[in-house]
Amino acid sequence: MSRYPRTVLGTVCLPWRDDGSLDETIFRRTIRNLVSAGLRDLYVFGTAGEGYAVTDTLFRRVATLFAETMREAGGAPPMVGVVSLSLATMIERIEFCRSIGIDTFQFSLPNWAATSDTEMRRVFAEICGRFPDSRFLHYNLMRSGRLVRPRDYAELAERHPNLVATKYGGGDPFMISGLMTHAPQLRHFFTEQGYYLGAPLGECALLGSISTSNPARAREYLEAGASGDAVRFTKLYRELCGVLHALLDAAGTGFIDGAYDKAIHKLSEPDFPLALLPPYESTTEAIFAQYRDRLAERHPEWLPDR
Repeated sequence: MSRYPRTVLGTVCLPWRDDGSLDETIFRRTIRNLVSAGLRDLYVFGTAGEGYAVTDTLFRRVATLFAETMREAGGAPPMVGVVSLSLATMIERIEFCRSIGIDTFQFSLPNWAATSDTEMRRVFAEICGRFPDSRFLHYNLMRSGRLVRPRDYAELAERHPNLVATKYGGGDPFMISGLMTHAPQLRHFFTEQGYYLGAPLGECALLGSISTSNPARAREYLEAGASGDAVRFTKLYRELCGVLHALLDAAGTGFIDGAYDKAIHKLSEPDFPLALLPPYESTTEAIFAQYRDRLAERHPEWLPDR
C-alpha cells in the first residue's frame, strides 16, 4: 500500500508585481481557481516555484497565505517546498510551517557540492527523522547534484515511515522501472512523459506540468493510465507530446523551470504575470502568444475549459 494518494499533483506559481512584490490578490485567486478546476493537490515552492529565490520573510508570508487559501478553497492538505543550500534553513522553514498547521513538505538535496551517499542519508535523517509526524516528498532531480537511486529509496523508505512520495521529472525507463520495483510503498510522481512509462508498471501518479492547462483532461490521463485503458492512454499521450512541442517550439529550452510553468498557467489566467524573481529570465508575451496560438490551432482540447 502506498503512503500517499494517487492523484494529479500541481504547482502554484507566484505572481510578481512590477516592483517585485507578491500580488496577493492574484495568488489567492490562482489557488481558488486551481482547486475549483479539479487540482486539489497543490504545492508551493517546488523547484519550479521559486522557492530557491525568496527571502525567509517572503517564504513565511507565502506559506501562510497558501495554507489559509487552500483550506478556504477546500483543497487537499497544503504541501510546501523547502529548497535551500542550507540544511539548517530548510529545518527552520519546516518548523515555521508546522507552527501554522502545515504538515506536508517537499524537499530536494542541498547542492553546494553534490552530496555523498553518507551526506544524502544524513539529509533524510535530519528532515524526516526530526519531524516524524510530518509527511515528506523528495524531489529527485539532477539540479540537486545527484539522483537518489531506486535501491536508496528502498532503504530510506524502510528507515523513515514518513517519507511518503517522490517526484521525478526525467524519462529514463531504467530509473522509472527501478522506482516502481524497489520502492513501491512510496507514491512516485512522474511528469506526463514519465507517467506513460510508469503507469503500466504500477500505481504511480501524475506530476502535472503541460497537462495542467486543462485539469479535467489531466485527470483523464491519470485515470486512463491507472485503469489500463491503453487506447485512451495512448491517444492522450500523443496529444501531450504535441502540447510539449507547442511550448518548446515557442520558448526553446533555455529557461528555468518556473518560466514554463507560468506560461502554462497564463492560459487559464491571462493577466498572470510571467516575471520571475531576479536574476532569472522569464518568457515574453510574444512567446506566450505563439504557444497559446499553436495550442488553439493544433490541440484546442488542452486549452482551459471556459
